Amino acid sequence: MAHPPPPRDLQPLALWRHFPARPCLLCGLRSTSGALCGLCRQALGPRPGCVRCPRCALALPPLALLACPDCGAGQVSLCSTVAAFDYEHPGDMLIHGLKISHQLEVAPALAELMVDQWRRCGPGLGPDAWVIPVPPRPQALRRRGFSPSAVLARRVARLLGLRMRPGVVRWAGARDLVQKRLGRQARRAAMRAAFVAADGLRGRELLLVDDVLTTGATLDALARACRTAGARSVHALVAARAPWTVAVP
Repeated sequence: MAHPPPPRDLQPLALWRHFPARPCLLCGLRSTSGALCGLCRQALGPRPGCVRCPRCALALPPLALLACPDCGAGQVSLCSTVAAFDYEHPGDMLIHGLKISHQLEVAPALAELMVDQWRRCGPGLGPDAWVIPVPPRPQALRRRGFSPSAVLARRVARLLGLRMRPGVVRWAGARDLVQKRLGRQARRAAMRAAFVAADGLRGRELLLVDDVLTTGATLDALARACRTAGARSVHALVAARAPWTVAVP
């Protein structure tokens, strides 16, 4: 028996099911390519001629093609880092949507961009590799009610077919220092011995996941703790990498 037609007030909704387009998360225009329209995906894509440090994913300044200013300061615990885009317009709007506006629907789009870039630029990982989110600071976790890095790590692990292991690394003591007010040298000093890794990492291949990499001090300290606990190799995947600015000494 044929189904009766939907009520008049529901007919537009029934017709919409046949058109999978949706508003783009960034520009709001009609998108037929998922959460982000083609133009916004292109704007977030790799810039032609951009040279990045393979260890920390910094887009190298023109006069630093042979030496990364961040890794040159002694941040050598990470084997490699891949960033989906730079922390600037328009990508910063996605980060703000997740971290500040608590728009969790942004997470799948970010994770997809991250994994696409990892498959393009990252090293191959074995099937036994673990995905570890950067542990949130207690104050930030209480304020937001969720961990952006854990939300992203869960989706990244699913897309890569790997196991996510939260809680493997934790903050050493109570550390709620606001790093955004610190320069590069102060960040590195504040991160010394900041993390403690659990047992069971010996010989393990790890992929650390975070939303934003500013100077690399946090990820370097986290990787150092994992290497001290016996991890064989530690890589990082982030949504956004802060570009180099001389204003952050």
